[in-house]
Amino acid sequence: MNYHRFKHLGAYCPKCSRKVELLFSEETSELPQFYICFKCKIIGQFGIGELSTNEFSAFSPERKKEIKAFIEEIPDKYRYQAKGSQLRLEEKSDTYTRRWLSLYEYEKAFGEKLGFESIDFREDKYLCKWCNQPLEGRRRSFCSDRCSRNYGKATFFKRGVSTLPYRIASRDRFYCRVTGEDLAVTNRFGVRIPASNQQLEIHHLVFVSEHGSDHETNLLTVSKQVHQDYHKGEVYAVQAIENIKEEQLRMHSDKMYTKK
Repeated sequence: MNYHRFKHLGAYCPKCSRKVELLFSEETSELPQFYICFKCKIIGQFGIGELSTNEFSAFSPERKKEIKAFIEEIPDKYRYQAKGSQLRLEEKSDTYTRRWLSLYEYEKAFGEKLGFESIDFREDKYLCKWCNQPLEGRRRSFCSDRCSRNYGKATFFKRGVSTLPYRIASRDRFYCRVTGEDLAVTNRFGVRIPASNQQLEIHHLVFVSEHGSDHETNLLTVSKQVHQDYHKGEVYAVQAIENIKEEQLRMHSDKMYTKK
């Protein structure tokens, strides 16, 4: 028995009129035949109509076990290895990749919010964050809407860094914690902006492969060169980062490791 999934002229959703996908048996019309609308997120069966949506909790314990057994047969594209690390096995590969936790996932994993939401590099709070010109009237951050938009583009829309590592870089004020190198962008007005200059990287003190977490106490802002030198075993980088790691482990070891 083979089911085919296809679209056909004249097959439209009765709710939104969008073209639906059909699921028909190749051999016979006696088997159930379905239509699927991905906009309305409904499945309908010909001769019956839209199939109702129920909660999984309504099933009996025995049926839940059967369903979970079926689900396990679905290929698992992302096999997460540890809470908070998001380490996953690449499809058709023996290598692992990872992605940063979202702020929601961070709070859920560690039971706390990640701070460092805003950062202000200005020494004089009466100057514009973008062009460094005096603020007038009731303005407190930017001298014009144009400067506000340009600042927003540089620090949010075009920053090229995920939210979690951006917050860590903000905590460290965009300086390398090993060398003190400035890793922030300086705009055309000569103003330092909280955005990466593409030489900034975030290092895990306890490696993800060793069950290191994404908690902020396990993360360190370093330059790309320092990061490379550390993993090459260069003495200056290894000693500096290991000293920081030792101090962090002394105070925060319970948060720096993921909990299985």
